[in-house]
Amino acid sequence: IISFLPIGNFGLKYLEKDYFDQIKVLDINNIIVLAGSEDINATKVTGKLNLNSGSERLISSVKLAQDIPNSIIYYLGGDGFLVKNKIDETYVAQLFYRYLDFDFERVKFISNTRNTIENFKAFSKFNELNQKNLLITSAFHMKRSTLIANRLGIVVVPYAVDFKSIGHDNFLNYYQKFSLIENLSSFNIFFREMIGILVFKIFY
Repeated sequence: IISFLPIGNFGLKYLEKDYFDQIKVLDINNIIVLAGSEDINATKVTGKLNLNSGSERLISSVKLAQDIPNSIIYYLGGDGFLVKNKIDETYVAQLFYRYLDFDFERVKFISNTRNTIENFKAFSKFNELNQKNLLITSAFHMKRSTLIANRLGIVVVPYAVDFKSIGHDNFLNYYQKFSLIENLSSFNIFFREMIGILVFKIFY
């Protein structure tokens, strides 16, 4: 059933629908970027910058920083693998900003974190009162991210990217490009995210 019907897509739409309409961004002090755009292994093997389907996180940070000239980018990442790589998400992100000749004085990298909870705990040490924070992450991950940030006392304005539930609005068009793997992949993302939300609500 999960393979043949777009159940995962419906689940992703539940996670993403609150972020289809973006709140206008004006006076922001900090632009928080959660890691997840980086392909660590491909970057390590090729020596070239490699990003994945979440690359809008990094791209959007540069565009927003240009639009809000007094803002600072906080990139939160590390390496969540049990067996660590020689490089981590921060290394790949640094390559990205260097490729664009972006002003490194406007980017602060917070590494040595393994997950979203550790990301925000690390950022909380830099979070000052009365500062306005903009949070960039994938739309499906935004509910959990804002939940964690708010629980830690960090107020954020969501800026969701990398939408995965917006596809064909017609079933005939959907099934014209029907894919068992895509249906399973969508459900996998939705299931993992819901488990993450549930676990955080129970244990934190």
